[in-house]
Amino acid sequence: MSTQVDHLYIQSYSGYAFADGLRVTGRVLNQKPKISKSDVTPSAWRTSLNNFNTYEIKNVQVTLWYNEKPVACCLTNSEGYYFFEVHVPCETIDETQTKWLPYKVQCNYQEFAQEKKSWVLRPNALFDYGIISDLDDTLIHTGVNSFLKWELIKNSIFTLAEERVPIDYASQFYQALQNQSKGVDRPFFYLSNSPFNLYSYLQVFLRIHNFPRGVLLLRDFPNLWRQMFNREKPHKQKEILQILNIFSDKSFVLIGDSGEHDPSIYTEIAQMHPSRIKAIFLRRVKSKSKMQLANRVVSEFKATPVVFFSNGKEAIIAAKKMGLIQ
Repeated sequence: MSTQVDHLYIQSYSGYAFADGLRVTGRVLNQKPKISKSDVTPSAWRTSLNNFNTYEIKNVQVTLWYNEKPVACCLTNSEGYYFFEVHVPCETIDETQTKWLPYKVQCNYQEFAQEKKSWVLRPNALFDYGIISDLDDTLIHTGVNSFLKWELIKNSIFTLAEERVPIDYASQFYQALQNQSKGVDRPFFYLSNSPFNLYSYLQVFLRIHNFPRGVLLLRDFPNLWRQMFNREKPHKQKEILQILNIFSDKSFVLIGDSGEHDPSIYTEIAQMHPSRIKAIFLRRVKSKSKMQLANRVVSEFKATPVVFFSNGKEAIIAAKKMGLIQ
């Protein structure tokens, strides 16, 4: 039985392109979620709550267009998501530029038709290394790892993105990492355990605090709750390994925090790919027990350099000593 809809809306999320294809994802909804605004109307809780109060549409056929041609089709899943990983030739780009290439998705449902134009990150072939960074408690205090996610709920619903404060000097550290010699921009991939419902919210945060534009990789909200008490770390591992697999001839710097799984996730991946991970940066957290655990993990790890830092200034100094930035 089909679902009666009042408004068809495509919410597209940033993806990335590679030598012979691209990966993109998005969602088809029965309304357009409101995003955070720079003024106080509507209120923070109402604006953010609308991002969670979504009405997904399943089994909608979505068509992906690239270079003005339809290249793939799929059906949305039970949560309204569509996923594409297709192999199509990508345009040759200027050797000194990283570009955002346009694509669009189209869908039809009942009497509605909708299309959405978006962009994928296409790193240039000459970047020396990329940056894969955690967001939660690495760039922004989220509370995503708090008990029952109460801090996440408080921060996300009762505070506008424009009012959130990043970790000290974090944006300066990331800007320094972005610029490679010869004018080549290094690509950024931002990971978060936050749900896709916070996608627009986190985009606003990154933009207004001048973090380098990059691919934002979140996860499905039901999966977040199902895995709340699960000690496994499938989301970050999956995304990082996917990036390493796609850009198989490139190296990366991993940035996270010492609060939860990042030390073990990053060291495990670096152990698997020691020549691909140039360095691991971990922000110190206040919890003494978690820092002790992180230190134990790192003390037994020798494959690649690991740096603990408290703020962006310390990270910049360490990165300069390692030759990662000028």
